[in-house]
Amino acid sequence: YEFKGLHILIVEDNKINQVITKKMLTKKEITSDIANHGGEAIELAKENKYDAILMDIHMPGIGGEEATIEIRKFDTITPIIALTAISLDDSLESFYAAGCDDVVTKPFKPEVFYQKIGENIFDKKEVKSPVS
Repeated sequence: YEFKGLHILIVEDNKINQVITKKMLTKKEITSDIANHGGEAIELAKENKYDAILMDIHMPGIGGEEATIEIRKFDTITPIIALTAISLDDSLESFYAAGCDDVVTKPFKPEVFYQKIGENIFDKKEVKSPVS
């Protein structure tokens, strides 16, 4: 995948995770904005055009699922990838039901992280031919 020039929104309340995620994106020449919580994510998603949104699920206030539902009201196109340390309380179905396109579990391996971003941005744009 050619990531150079992509612009991604990182939604993450943990400062350390923000730095790590931003560094991983910068390594691939991807620019990014950071939203510290769901409310900020909704505002930024309204104001800017992103190639993808990386959505932390567990945040104080408006969490990732709720923010995803809100964003999907005005943007059904941008891929939203849930980033979460999967706990037993989490249900992947509910992430997808909220409008997430994919899920990456923390701590994530860089290659999986990049793979998911590539798949969701580039493979979604290509028209899939139906499997006969």
